[in-house]
Amino acid sequence: MKPFSGIRIIDFTQAHAGSLATMLLADMGAEVVKIERAGSGDLARYWAPFRGESSGYYAFLNRGKKSVSLDLSKPEGKQAVKALIAGADVVCENFKYGSMERMGLTYEEVRAIKPDVIYASLNGFGQTGPMRRNIGLDLHLQAMGGVMDATGFPDGDPVRVGVAFGDHLSGTYMAQAISLALLERAKTGRGQLIDISILDALFSLQREQLAQGAGGPARRGNRSAAYAPCGCYPTADGWLLLYVTRDEQWRALCAALALDEPAARADLAHNAGRMAHEEELSQLLGQALSSRPREELEQTLRAAGVPCAAVRSVAQSMDDPRSQALLAQVDDKALGPVRFPDSHFHIDTIDTRVTQGAPLRGEHTALYLAQAGYSEEQLAALVNSGAAEMEVRP
Repeated sequence: MKPFSGIRIIDFTQAHAGSLATMLLADMGAEVVKIERAGSGDLARYWAPFRGESSGYYAFLNRGKKSVSLDLSKPEGKQAVKALIAGADVVCENFKYGSMERMGLTYEEVRAIKPDVIYASLNGFGQTGPMRRNIGLDLHLQAMGGVMDATGFPDGDPVRVGVAFGDHLSGTYMAQAISLALLERAKTGRGQLIDISILDALFSLQREQLAQGAGGPARRGNRSAAYAPCGCYPTADGWLLLYVTRDEQWRALCAALALDEPAARADLAHNAGRMAHEEELSQLLGQALSSRPREELEQTLRAAGVPCAAVRSVAQSMDDPRSQALLAQVDDKALGPVRFPDSHFHIDTIDTRVTQGAPLRGEHTALYLAQAGYSEEQLAALVNSGAAEMEVRP
């Protein structure tokens, strides 16, 4: 049995950040009932990459969840979702500030239905402060949180992180916060209100710089602020990252590459000297590596104890035999057989493998409304009025 088996989450999240949080909880056994907008569904259903007409983006973020499709602008749709909330442990949302209030589903209103509910909200700027009414997307927030200013090369433009890092980090924080709130409720019987901000999550990455009073790191590209040599170097067939942090690693690097003259230099024997000669080392290593195959260099240097890694594309990384244990293959109803990154939790006696794909829109509407007390006639009336829909295929 997975640790969150028996926990039911009514999930209003869509797109990335909030859906990532509930995906992590579904991986650990939570019953995540995704509320999708009748007629359209989750925004992520329309995001690339696609297989046919179905989104791989949506399939990854919503694996293992259930889908109930309702129109909450209709009174009967809103009444249906309140019936579902009455049987829930957790309610999650990541709408723009004020959206849940307009739907009559604030924390206070939901708590009146389920007094011990854990209610988790996530958006760009959180539920308090002067920016709370603004839309905050991952790219904007990377700029605001100092991440872009710290990313890129010294003489270049600020650069975004190549993935939706703020969404992923804040979603992880929300999953952790919900886990803690469930633990606290088991002790006290009380619910909780959780407020997660994507900007706060990104700003948390700057703690080391703030503690040092530096206010943020200067852009250094692939170089380290503390060790040399460090960087990406061209090889005969790609790029290789080197990250030398100890003097013995430097000696091993020189021996493996037959760099006898640099190995003998006293001014390069210790890290401080190598930091002072970064440009010279970059040219020297570029010449030494440029004519040799990347995979051969990676194997040779790792065997010598030198930290290094070939720079691979996502496709190359997924096809690497060493990555196969990190992937799960599931049968998704829309995509067919598909590979996902498996759960990143590895716990001794708990099965954390991902085994289920994402739901079709409205696939579980009838199931959950029946559990909430709706008769077949009432369900049919909901569908006929447009307040609910069932199993919409792409």
